[in-house]
Amino acid sequence: MKRKRLWRRILLSGITLLVLSSNICAQSERLLYPLHGTPLLSGNFGELRATHLHSGLDFKTGGREGLPVICVKDGMVARVKVSPTGYGNALYIEHEGGITTVYGHLSRFVPRVAKVVREIQYNKESFAIDENLVGRQLFFRAGDTIAYSGNSGSSMGPHLHFEVRETESEHALNPLNYLSVADETGPNVRGVYVYTFSREGVNAGARRVEVKNTGSRVYRGGKISVPAGNVGVGVQADDFMKDSWNKLGVYDMEVSANGEKIFELKMDRLSFDQSPLVNTIKDFHQYREGRYVYLAFGDCQSRLLGASNRQGGFIGVQKDSVVDVAIELLDINGNRSKVLFQLVGRQEAAGLDIPEGAEVLTCDREYNLRSGNYSLCLEAGALAYPVICKPRVCSREKDSTGVVEVFSLTERVYPLLKSARLSVEGDFPDKSVFCLLEEKGRLSPLNTEWRTGGLEASTRVLGEYTIRQDTIAPVILYTGVKGRRVQFRVFDDLSGIASYRVEVNGKWCLFTYDAKNRLLEGSLNEPVFVKGKNRLVLNVKDGVKNEAIFETDVYVK
Repeated sequence: MKRKRLWRRILLSGITLLVLSSNICAQSERLLYPLHGTPLLSGNFGELRATHLHSGLDFKTGGREGLPVICVKDGMVARVKVSPTGYGNALYIEHEGGITTVYGHLSRFVPRVAKVVREIQYNKESFAIDENLVGRQLFFRAGDTIAYSGNSGSSMGPHLHFEVRETESEHALNPLNYLSVADETGPNVRGVYVYTFSREGVNAGARRVEVKNTGSRVYRGGKISVPAGNVGVGVQADDFMKDSWNKLGVYDMEVSANGEKIFELKMDRLSFDQSPLVNTIKDFHQYREGRYVYLAFGDCQSRLLGASNRQGGFIGVQKDSVVDVAIELLDINGNRSKVLFQLVGRQEAAGLDIPEGAEVLTCDREYNLRSGNYSLCLEAGALAYPVICKPRVCSREKDSTGVVEVFSLTERVYPLLKSARLSVEGDFPDKSVFCLLEEKGRLSPLNTEWRTGGLEASTRVLGEYTIRQDTIAPVILYTGVKGRRVQFRVFDDLSGIASYRVEVNGKWCLFTYDAKNRLLEGSLNEPVFVKGKNRLVLNVKDGVKNEAIFETDVYVK
């Protein structure tokens, strides 16, 4: 009996040690918060964005800049990137355990990083840099301040963008698997969308269905009549964390038809190479109207990490049949919401009335779409779903003074999963630019190349295109010296600011550029400034090399 008790104690001790060691391992995987104080999010991992799924967390900073940004785990600076767009000032720190953390939209770096950055900028005579710093041995301990929060790059307000990446694959990982935030309620459901299709597989339209919260976050949509055939469903939903008004994306979504799972989306890992695939899981046109609708169907969805469906996620509805549909939504804390409704089959789906000269483009084929001297080449797999296309060259009113020529492919703009090559043959004036023709006549310039006998450009959408000539140089507005900062505003009406160079007393001088605010500024403390009069020359070029030059004297006391 005593021997049995002894073995039992040994066994229990072993189990206790195992549990403790596993807890230690689990704790070692947790990271510090990158900011002091209670974390509040304005954006979460996997949120729907215009051109991608959000690859990290956006931490609120109370509308302020300059908060200390914390190293979340012992690590070495692997990379620094400074850009007038994107993440702005960004720092990448590599850690043991195979992860790299990223800190974006910073206002500035701590001095020992800033010193290295300035050295690189002056050596390259460029504000924008993207540099590997592994050999610099910039080591930080967990809890050290590495930078200060800001609003640099394409940020639309002060905040900290934070990412966790798998170092080897460079996949973005959901930081909420390493951190935790307060969230006690399930996702909000704002409506259900039902999509029907023609016999040719073309989307015949979306119908929005109101849902009612019947308690315990169970939403019901009742019976929905649909044409017999394939039906797709989508859900307009978002999530909130405690004490924050910002709408966040959905972490986990499952759709079942008659008890059988047909779709799942789980936001744990993303590949930057798959960014265009965001348009396989969101309603592109609803998004452009400000509504975030998650699609639970599509032949290309399973190419996206974390997404899967069975038979394309389409629900087969027979005439006079009833299909029970359940959509389950979860946040990463396990809070759950559910949507229940029924699809009732009615008349058969109608075929398409395809206009003369038009055709249905399918996802699995390549196309060379031509009209007149224009052409657009689509690779196989470039389309997310079938669309009707009618290539034609037509005229549109430019303004009261005349008309413009338009290469029209589709009446609506459709996203492409692969870039398409757009070209036109002919003798065009210098500085001509391909533009996507948007709603209300708005133009989006494309990066255009001049070839012998014509123009070429790359596009990520299918729509209507026209050509404009950009002959106007950028506009430089000198706003003077404020404190010890020299400031300019720079504008361009079409092809955009492509480059700038500031020289003071004949030498290159570091000036920062904030593209969203069109602000160019430098410090009188830069080494090229001397006491007394300084000759400053600013040269700005746009996307077609129109050039503007501004010269002034700047006096330093």
